[in-house]
Amino acid sequence: MQNSTFVVIDSNYRTRHELVRALGTMAYVVPADSLEELGGRWPEQGWLLVHDTGTQVADTQRALREAGQYLPVVPYSQGASIAHVMDALSAGAAGYLEWPSAHDALQRSLETIMARKWQGSATSLAQARAKQRIDLLSPREKEVLTSVCEGYSSKEVARTLGISPRTVELHRANVLTKLGVRNVAAAVKLSVEAQFESAATETPQSEPSEMAA
Repeated sequence: MQNSTFVVIDSNYRTRHELVRALGTMAYVVPADSLEELGGRWPEQGWLLVHDTGTQVADTQRALREAGQYLPVVPYSQGASIAHVMDALSAGAAGYLEWPSAHDALQRSLETIMARKWQGSATSLAQARAKQRIDLLSPREKEVLTSVCEGYSSKEVARTLGISPRTVELHRANVLTKLGVRNVAAAVKLSVEAQFESAATETPQSEPSEMAA
């Protein structure tokens, strides 16, 4: 744990200061009043410890997705109910801390959370990052990506979706840009890593102005 980095996000100075002081004997700690205070300067690796007073877990996960980042989020609070903890875990939290707590209890809890997270971490990290990139795509772009992964040409995709081949090419270009890859092969590889499957419920209506004659 000595080589770990913890970013503590808490608008309550006293609570934040006490946790930062406790963690300071275990790891490198970066305190922040809010996500905005980070100013987009996300650490390359580390853990986000977020004071949970409501929607912090969901807000933090959304900010990470929008920034194209993947960092484990660990909320903390005092006396959280089992139902609340389960909701946080369902929202993507890597674990949940009881704070304030004794120093040794805090260390044991963090070590348990980190050990559990590190199991299969390489695969999980690659998949999580790939899914975050896929989530940046619009429903139509996901349809085009699905067709590309299945080996269809632009003309075939255009005929299936009822749009022009030029529009398909524009969607393909946007897909590559949003996924941060240079070619279709890399996009397909990323889709496999994300275990991406196009949801039928996301299928948009055909674009009337570009329907094939």
